[in-house]
Parts: sequence; C-alpha cells; structure tokens
Amino acid sequence: PHRGNSSPISFDHVENCLLLLQSTAHTTRPYSHHDDNKMNAEVLESLTRLADTLTKLNEREYHTGTIDGDDTTKDITEATAAMSLSSQQSTPSSNEQQQQEEEQQTIGYWRSLPTEVTAAYQLLADGAEYIHATSTKYALVGKIDSHEGGNLALELRKGAQLIGTGTLLLFSPECGSSRSLRHYVKQSSRAVISSLLSLVRAYEDGSAQGNPNDGNNVGAQKTGAVWSACDGLRLKLPKGNRAAMRRELMIWVRDCNESIEEFDEMLALGPRDDDDEEEEEQFSESEMKIARAAVNIMKCSKNTLGLVLKVCECVGESLDESTAGDENNKELLQLITNMHEVARRIGEGVTNFGVMLYPPLEASTNEEEFEQWQSTKASKTFRLDGEMDIPSLGSTSLGLQLEHQLHALAECVICIKKSELTTVTGEAIQTCYSEEVNDAVKKLMEAIPVRCKDSVGGVTSWCA
Repeated sequence: PHRGNSSPISFDHVENCLLLLQSTAHTTRPYSHHDDNKMNAEVLESLTRLADTLTKLNEREYHTGTIDGDDTTKDITEATAAMSLSSQQSTPSSNEQQQQEEEQQTIGYWRSLPTEVTAAYQLLADGAEYIHATSTKYALVGKIDSHEGGNLALELRKGAQLIGTGTLLLFSPECGSSRSLRHYVKQSSRAVISSLLSLVRAYEDGSAQGNPNDGNNVGAQKTGAVWSACDGLRLKLPKGNRAAMRRELMIWVRDCNESIEEFDEMLALGPRDDDDEEEEEQFSESEMKIARAAVNIMKCSKNTLGLVLKVCECVGESLDESTAGDENNKELLQLITNMHEVARRIGEGVTNFGVMLYPPLEASTNEEEFEQWQSTKASKTFRLDGEMDIPSLGSTSLGLQLEHQLHALAECVICIKKSELTTVTGEAIQTCYSEEVNDAVKKLMEAIPVRCKDSVGGVTSWCA
C-alpha cells in the first residue's frame, strides 16, 4: 500500500504486522498450483473471522484484550506491539481495575491527534487505498483467470488486515478514542470488510465467473460496493474525537428538528373528531396537552444539545493539549466526556418518546419499568444538587420516558452551571464560557421547570 509521509510512526513495521496476521488464514506455507482453487475459499474464511471480530467490539469501552479467545484479535493485538505502540499489560489490582473501569469512557484528547491516533488513521487509509486498487484488478482478472484471481485475493486480505489493525488501535486505551469515534470507526471498517466478503464470495461461488463481455456484471457491482465503502472510510470517517463527537451531536439536533417539525404539523391539525375514522393521525382532545408538552420537551432537548456543542468547544479551547498527562486536562476531558454522554441520553431520548407520540397514545401502565425507574431515580437525585425538582409523570411508558428526558435535561444544564473544575490558569471553568453559553444556561434553567409543569398538566388531562 501507499505509505504517506505524514505519519510519525515508521510504517516499516506494517510488514511485520502483516506477517503476524497471516495466521488468520490458518496457513504457514506458500500456495502451490494445486491450491489455486482454494485461495478464494481460505481468504473468505479469514475475512469472515475478521468481520466477526469487528462485530464483537464494544463501542462503550476500550478494547484491551482478545474477544472470546478469537485468534484474529490476538494476532492484531500482537501486531500493534510490532508497531512500537504501548502493549505492555500487567494484571491490575482491584483498585486499579476499578479506576480503569471508571476511565473507560474518558477521552484522551480533544482536538490535537496523538501519535498513536495518527498512525491508526494512516493504517486505515493505506488499507482502504490498497483494497480499492486491488479489488479492481481482482474483478477484471478473477472472472477469467482463477489462478491470478486467487493471488489477488491474498492481496485483498492484506488490505483487510491493515484495516483490522487500525480499528483495534483506535479501540485501544493508548489512543483515547471517544465512544463516538469508536462507533464511526467500527461502522466504516465493517462496511469495507462486509463489501469485500461479498466480492470474494461472488467469485468463490462462481456467480461472478464467466467470459469477457458476456453480460455478467455481478463482479462490477460488488466492486462498486467495495469502492464506495473504501471511500467512506478514507474520506468520510471523522478525524479525531472532536470531529466524531460533534457529528453525533449534530445528528441528534437534526433528529430533534425533524421530530419537532412532524409533530408540530400534527398539533396544528387540532383535536380529532372521534366519530371520523379518517382522522387517525390526529390527537384526541385529551391527548393534545401531553402531546404539546412532549413537543416542547423536544424543543428544549434541541436547545440543550446545542448548548453542549458550544460548551465542549469552550472547554476544549481551554485545554493545554501540549502537556500530556496533566491532571487538569484529564478533568476537563472527563467533563467533555460526561456532558456528551448525557447529551447522548437526551438525543436518544427524543427518539424513544417520539415513537410513542403517534396517536392514539397508549395509556396503559408499565409497573415493572416504573419500579426500576424509582430505584434509579433515587440514585440520581444528588446530580440535580437541589437546583431542580423533577415531578413524577406516572407509570405509563410515555410518562416515564418524558420524566427520564426531563432528568437528563436538568442534569446536563446543572452540570454546566455548577461545575467546580478550573482552567489551566486556575480560574473557574465558567470563565471560559461564551456569553452565548451563559445566556443559554440561564434560559434553560428557567425553561425546564416550565416543561415539568406542562408535563404534569398534560399527563393529568390525558390519564383522567
């Protein structure tokens, strides 16, 4: 593959990486002519194991070992050591293990990409470029020459191994990737491997075989899918934590906007006439207040997500990322991580209660979920710090989801308002907030109690 000059880590180590990963095909000797017809099948088996390995990666935490004893993961883990990245692992004490678990979500950087991250991105780009170029040859040659096609299948596997290695590097604690980045890396790398599997399988089962100009374009179609996936990995994968986390936040904001627009239109229709069966997409008179309260919570959620986006930028600007391991930086990175995770609950929460908001509303109670929430809520009370009282909205599924959402909104805004962290200069973190952020915090602190009051009235009217 092409080796760019931008990477600070020597890519001479990549050859060692590939040698270590050859065992994914379970072969230790060169192929003979007798093995030509088996090349595609063995490469297919190897790619299937790699695809399974990527599927098992948990986006919620860093990856530090093998997955269910998977040999492919073990080989890739060893390959990262061959690239001179930190791979020394010792058995942690119980306290160390607890601390590691608490830090699983904490990002390691915000804007400036560390050396390990740059190296991992270079591996992904090299692998994608190599697969893109080789798949074209594979499709053209493999259709008429199974021997040469089999040799090219081995080359495709090399590119896949580079992508697998780069993916696991970004899942390692040394890279400090955010949950958002791990999500996008896993999504993009799996897309490449999946399309590659489909291409090789088409030649292995014969569906893409034939003669030139015979009208069989299966190979061309499969190759096009590989190109698209490779371009997605090289060109569309967000570079670093800031880009990945901002992308997720903006997607949640977009989802909020779409839901708000849809339900505002439904509310504008007014209450339905219960005698008219053609008005099923309208709310009843008793549902109008809770539906309007829910849409207002969506609007409040969108504004809170926008606030988190701005606060992350403000806190990120106050970081001194040139000082590796600085405790103040770690605390600020933890704040960004925590805010983003609460924002995730808010963004996903809009979807969760949005799907329940289509008329007619389901008013049945969910006692089991209600009991679970009461237990969870008790442990969350301290996070509101006495600043806000979120009322109970009953035991219906919709009421519970709206209550979850209000808690998440309050927790997020209060965290921003009352954080006791300091900047690198020793000043309160609030001093780095923009005027726009401070105004948004003030407005949301006033708006959330109003949303609570509206929700209580809406549930009462609906369930009466």
